[in-house]
Amino acid sequence: MDRVTPRADNSYIWSCSIDKEFHRRSTRKGLWGCAFLVVFIASAYLFMPASHGMQKDIWVPLIPIAVILAIALPLLFLQYTASDPHEQYLMNDEYVKSGYGKSSIYSEFKKIKKMKVTSGYIELIGNFSTNRIYVPAEDMDFVRSYIMQRLPADAEITNES
Repeated sequence: MDRVTPRADNSYIWSCSIDKEFHRRSTRKGLWGCAFLVVFIASAYLFMPASHGMQKDIWVPLIPIAVILAIALPLLFLQYTASDPHEQYLMNDEYVKSGYGKSSIYSEFKKIKKMKVTSGYIELIGNFSTNRIYVPAEDMDFVRSYIMQRLPADAEITNES
């Protein structure tokens, strides 16, 4: 399903290879998020006063930290070392969705402030989110015009090579 394919519900679906370095940058954000959680949990426990007559055990914050690290680090490693990362897209009259499951990013056309078009992807920028949509070269004109027809009149559109 590498090409943009129409579905029975008047939506379109496709998957496309994404830029490895862009993928790695987003993975590093996840790694920084895990590091923040580890530091937050450890410091919250260390600075929290002990109950009267009780001594704080240093190993207690290691339990949630170990769980976070045991789950997140292998997943992040697998994402970071992916040889050909792909993303799946769903486009209909209201939005474009990129990603799978709960990690999906939805860009509602009515909330888009800026659209940046390059030779390999389209970036939809709203107030609080940016969604990079990779499109097969053969389908770029169709996807670009489909999205442009649904953007607000005041949305800024830029073309870059």
